[in-house]
Order: sequence, then structure tokens, then C-alpha cells
Amino acid sequence: MKIERLAYLFGNRVVIGSHIKRQLEFLKAKAPPGFKYRQMDDLGCGDGKVTLLLKEIFLPTRLRGFDIHPHLVKRARNRVIEAEVKDLEKDMPTGELAVMWGVLHHIEDIEGCFRRIKENYALIFIREPIKRSTIKWLELGHPLSKGELEYLVEKYLDGSQIFYYDNAIFIFYVSPKVSAKAVSAD
Repeated sequence: MKIERLAYLFGNRVVIGSHIKRQLEFLKAKAPPGFKYRQMDDLGCGDGKVTLLLKEIFLPTRLRGFDIHPHLVKRARNRVIEAEVKDLEKDMPTGELAVMWGVLHHIEDIEGCFRRIKENYALIFIREPIKRSTIKWLELGHPLSKGELEYLVEKYLDGSQIFYYDNAIFIFYVSPKVSAKAVSAD
């Protein structure tokens, strides 16, 4: 984790590669209509590059970003994103729609994160890379296997709609507190 924090301290000059562009196009085609036009929180927004692309898909009425790295939050703010420094391991924000794009594998207490996000949001979208048997040197953190991700979704976000594309899982969760009709009718 210390190496990862150092890497983000000195860089995170993430380039939106072709695989991310493909995955964003896939998300655009699969995103349930009821996930659009909501107050969206990008949990782990980084420098805001992907946040702005997600904004084009979800068309939020309000957009906030949260990240643990102050210098990345500053860059997100420079992109006119309402961003705040927050350690999701200790303090999960509350809102309507939570979006996590490639963040879970950077969290130490993933199960705790699942519990907190479910308690604090009615709608949840998670996109997470799936661990490969070969080492992918560009991916920091600890990606989970397909089985580990499916287990966590079944345990904490049961009833989620799940898609797989381009070595990633796409999870759409609607809390039972929210009427399915209200989400699908939007």
C-alpha cells in the first residue's frame, strides 16, 4: 500500500487507454436508464479524467468526487469537479448514486467498504478489473478474481445486475428501499 501511495503522490498521469474507452462505451450501452439524472458521487475520483467521462454517461444533476489523495483532488477541482479529500476506509459519504470505477482493489477493507456503501447509497455502480492469472504491471492495488467479486456482490449487493466485458465486472445495484419501478421508469 505504501508503494501505491508513493506512485499516486508522484504521478497518476493516467492516460485514458483504448481498453478504458471500450469499457466506457460498453457502460454507455448497459447503464440502466434509472441510474441517469441522479446526484452522483464518484468514490475514488482521482484527478477527475474518468469522472468527466462518467458524467457524460450518467448525466448527473449534481456531481461530487472523493479521493484520498489531496493533489489528485486539486486536479479534479481544476477540472471543475466539486471534489473533496476523503478516506473511504474511514468515512463514506452519503448520497443517491455511488460510482466506483476501478477503486475497490485499492481498498484494504473491501468488505467494510461494501457494507458502508450499501448503507449510504440507494443506487450503486461499480466497475472493477478482474484479476488475471498473469501479472499486469500497470495495475496498482490488488485486483480480485471473478469468484471473489461474485462472492462479495452476492453477500452485500444481492440482486445486482452484473455484466462482464473486457476483463472487468460491471455491477448495478438498486437498494430494496428504492422502488424498482421508480428506477426503471426514469
